Amino acid sequence: MITGELVSESDESVVLLISGVRTTINTDRIRETYIQPPIEERYRRIRATISDDDPEQLVQIAEWLLARARPDLAVPDLEAALRADPFHERARELIVVAKETRRLLDAQQDGQGQDEADDTSTRPAAGGDAEQGDGDGSRPPTAAELASGFPLITDDEVNVIRVYEVDLDRPPPMSVPRETLDRVFADFAGQPGVPVTEAGREALRQAPAAEQLALLFSLRAREHYASVEVRSEPEALRRFRDDVYATWLARGCASFRCHGGLEAGRLRLPRACRTDPKVYLTAMLILEAYRTDDGLPIIDFQQPADSILLQAGLPRHVAAWPHPEVPGWRSVFRSDIGGRFREGVEWIDAMYTPRPDYPVDYTPPTAMDRAEEPERPAR
Repeated sequence: MITGELVSESDESVVLLISGVRTTINTDRIRETYIQPPIEERYRRIRATISDDDPEQLVQIAEWLLARARPDLAVPDLEAALRADPFHERARELIVVAKETRRLLDAQQDGQGQDEADDTSTRPAAGGDAEQGDGDGSRPPTAAELASGFPLITDDEVNVIRVYEVDLDRPPPMSVPRETLDRVFADFAGQPGVPVTEAGREALRQAPAAEQLALLFSLRAREHYASVEVRSEPEALRRFRDDVYATWLARGCASFRCHGGLEAGRLRLPRACRTDPKVYLTAMLILEAYRTDDGLPIIDFQQPADSILLQAGLPRHVAAWPHPEVPGWRSVFRSDIGGRFREGVEWIDAMYTPRPDYPVDYTPPTAMDRAEEPERPAR
């Protein structure tokens, strides 16, 4: 996918301004085009989810703005980040870049304000050059992906993960479409639990959604799970969102200076919009799939307190699996008794076991390419 400022378009070609360079793309090599909302609109939507006392998130949105030549918007957020954490190294570095970039842009425009332009993205038709996009038919990037430069799972994949993690004793708000039940009645006719009479089928149609989903679970009707709508997080996923991702994982492990930045290594985590389920459930998928160099999972669903993920967050002198020696690393737990460590244990313990194989096709990225970071002006 190519993103740039639309200069002109005709039946034969589209001209985009990409990083200051006019680029002409023939229309026979474009499969799809769409106009993104203006930068300021996307910025306001993302910024509304970020607290003024969250320096990591403020730095992330500033990075996104600088990559799109909007230092005027980035500087106030970097100043807010430094008010929240005066010693935040990345914020201190970026504010110099942002102010210098703003000065250079002001000089180029000779005092005139910068005009806002829509971004136009193009996808090549089959057979187009690889550097012009992958032509895979994937959806336009979401605001969260734009903010993080990180591939995320989709809304449909979020929903199906929720279905697999529903605790029928404490079900979240959800619904099973009547059409789904009718297909299940037809596909599994004669199986235990499937009503034989029309009166029995109608009774199940009117039953609570948890009872309906219990039938799908008992039949292992996995091909129908995706049609179930789960409207909020099951208890296990709520614990991950509130007690793990929104606290120590996003602020510590997924920060720019750790597994959210240039030195992430094989374990890279998303760094945007902690309240977006596509973000935190993508992080959860990555953590569950990750293996150490020795092939060990970092989450132990049988003995949660022994999980490498949690042990690596303890002070090295008490951890069974100490975090590797890296500059600037700090433990996120004080001890393995109570507090956030215990909340992490309770999250793992609440997850469904044996672990299901989610029907989600997702390949996590590894360390960031430095090209993803905003360029610094020449000095």
